[in-house]
Amino acid sequence: MKLREYETVIVADPDLAEEQLEDLITKFKNIITRDNGIVKEVEKWGLKELAFKVKHKKKGYYFVLHYYGEPNIVEEVERNVKIDDRIIRFLTFKVSKKEFNREEIEAQLKEAA
Repeated sequence: MKLREYETVIVADPDLAEEQLEDLITKFKNIITRDNGIVKEVEKWGLKELAFKVKHKKKGYYFVLHYYGEPNIVEEVERNVKIDDRIIRFLTFKVSKKEFNREEIEAQLKEAA
């Protein structure tokens, strides 16, 4: 099975408590692993000022999901993002066109740990 590398930048509601943010991150990590994806890393950028108001908010809590998966995984992540009211904006990138073997990725992640 060939996997591709993706990044999804998510801007969450700034009024969420730390525990709610952790629950949100865990939810998306579980979605990725449930669909046979591999979570490479989650970057927490923290609370940032938005360039313009989004859903009447001037700030947002940013985090980035780095993951590997088949193309249908992006559809599932984005579907869940769209129905979650705690998220005010998102954007998904395909990091590269290169396809990876699952074993290759797991070996790289073990070396990095």
